[in-house]
Amino acid sequence: MKSALIAGHREKGQSLVELAGALVVMLWLLSGIVDVGRAIFTQFSMQDASEEGIIYGTSNPTHCDQIRERVQFNLTHEVLPDDIVIVVEIQNKYGVWQSCSAISPTDVFYGELLRITTTQTFTMSMPFLAGQTVPLRAVAEGMILRPQPPAVPTPTEAP
Repeated sequence: MKSALIAGHREKGQSLVELAGALVVMLWLLSGIVDVGRAIFTQFSMQDASEEGIIYGTSNPTHCDQIRERVQFNLTHEVLPDDIVIVVEIQNKYGVWQSCSAISPTDVFYGELLRITTTQTFTMSMPFLAGQTVPLRAVAEGMILRPQPPAVPTPTEAP
């Protein structure tokens, strides 16, 4: 009789140890899911901010600082870190991508492409992966809508 009571008491302790072990594994998996969710949220927010900059930039392609400010405002509005790099580029008439501030405003016309790239190194905080980094990158492109290209003079016929 006494040995049966001792065996029942030991099984209760075993269940508690099993529960503790399973709980640790479940919490570890849950923290990983939360960390991956944060990375996905950051990626979507960066893409959304880049597209917002494209919407503004296609109408005002020579206002480089205002395009960057528009993207930065959308990123900080989403409570994201300040270490996100924003690059605004315009494709010149030769098909080469140049920094928005490096290209002359007189060379920017309707039909050329504008590209905004946002990048960030996302740091994982999940146990066993803490400190590991994941590079995130979002790119948005759009066609410049104005100004119109200069009129090409038509050759006049000689009398």
